[in-house]
Amino acid sequence: MRRLNQPAPRWALRGLVAVWTICVALAIPEARAAGSNATGNLVGSVPRTEDGAGVKLGQRSTLHSGFALMVGADNNVFWNRKGDVGGLRPAALVMPVAWLGIGNREVRDGVLQSEAEAQQDRKIDYNIRLTAGYRAFMARAEEIRRLPRFSVDLNAHLVVAPGRRFSFNITEFFSRFGDPRNYDAGVGYNYNRIDHRLSLGFIYRPGGGRFSIGANYLNEVLYFEAPDVYSGDRYIHGAAAEVKWRIAPRSAILVNYSFAHSYYFSCNANIDPDCNEDNNAHRVYLGFRGQIARRWTLDAMAGYGAGLYYDDENGPNFRGFIGGVRAAFYPTLRTQFFAQIDRQFSDSLFGNYFHDIAGRLGGFHTFRWRMYAELGFSVIGRRYAGIPIPGRETRIQSYENAPGFVRSDTLIAVSARVEQPFGRFFVVGARYDMIVDRTDFVAHYQGGLTDYGGFAKHVAMVLGAVRF
Repeated sequence: MRRLNQPAPRWALRGLVAVWTICVALAIPEARAAGSNATGNLVGSVPRTEDGAGVKLGQRSTLHSGFALMVGADNNVFWNRKGDVGGLRPAALVMPVAWLGIGNREVRDGVLQSEAEAQQDRKIDYNIRLTAGYRAFMARAEEIRRLPRFSVDLNAHLVVAPGRRFSFNITEFFSRFGDPRNYDAGVGYNYNRIDHRLSLGFIYRPGGGRFSIGANYLNEVLYFEAPDVYSGDRYIHGAAAEVKWRIAPRSAILVNYSFAHSYYFSCNANIDPDCNEDNNAHRVYLGFRGQIARRWTLDAMAGYGAGLYYDDENGPNFRGFIGGVRAAFYPTLRTQFFAQIDRQFSDSLFGNYFHDIAGRLGGFHTFRWRMYAELGFSVIGRRYAGIPIPGRETRIQSYENAPGFVRSDTLIAVSARVEQPFGRFFVVGARYDMIVDRTDFVAHYQGGLTDYGGFAKHVAMVLGAVRF
């Protein structure tokens, strides 16, 4: 029998409807996996500036560090809609950020740029970075001033014996993110969470290395610090395997398969109506990844996915096509543009699963006078299936606009930033992030509370930084 938490107060349970928005929808984990450079910094990471020249340590390693002070405004602190309880609550914000990183290889799109060819002087490729930020809202209202402040990210990449017949790799993404509720719930209630994602594996390259086989163990933990959001705490373990055949120095055909088992810590479906379901997820892909012309790269993956919820006799499983295409163009060494479209699915904290059909555009450019500019735009059609049945699987009384217990949303995101260095160490810049969730979904709770889905959030900041 699993541990059963005490039921949360009915007013606090209202926030569970939007947990998916904060920790799933906005983090957009599928976008990160697909490799978009411009996914924004609204949630899921601590913003910082681009690195400077760094300090050389030894023959190959470089140390990067910096401190930035960001000042700006947030038009919707609690992720509300105008018609929701409390309405829109804007506030100014101040955020000091510090970071420290060391490595002998760059990380691009969340992947260590470790060359496939073995070299005599390369025994370890690595990159480790720690970033911490302290976000303080400036407002007269005490409930806004005392919102969660501290967030930290740790990203670590390590490859042992890169390019050799046997190589081993470790990747760790760890974050503690401080986030307010999606409504004004009081100082003691938040969506502060710990997110840990580990990949541990090896690659075997028989012969000359043109053919390779890789296998990884996967482990993830999502833990909410607020005791009334216990239903979102989950543990994921799984495995992934990939077979790759290099048909050119920078191009390959590959097949990969992954399995993930999601286990919710505090769930007893027979007693707790807000319980999330344990599940198994399978994904298999076949595709091409690499360079198709001098200045063009292409990722094209097609496959099949299955999300299986064995303990949910009422809810659906996911079975269907998954995949995507991403093309990137590099007109110069300082410029990149990309376009991407994909269809993916993921386990959901509200309902069984969601699947996305998404399109993304973006790019970045470094001007001759060293100014760096980046712009990204995303549109995601999201469909949640198997949301809890009112009066039976949840304390919600009824829904509006959820036929067949399916919720539909459209997410629109824009991110933009510009940074201008002055000399070797100083940088000034500005950034803007927007995310809009358009949906007509409404949930009515027992006791008369109503939660309207959707929101629009804009965050604008200017910054000054010292970095190297």
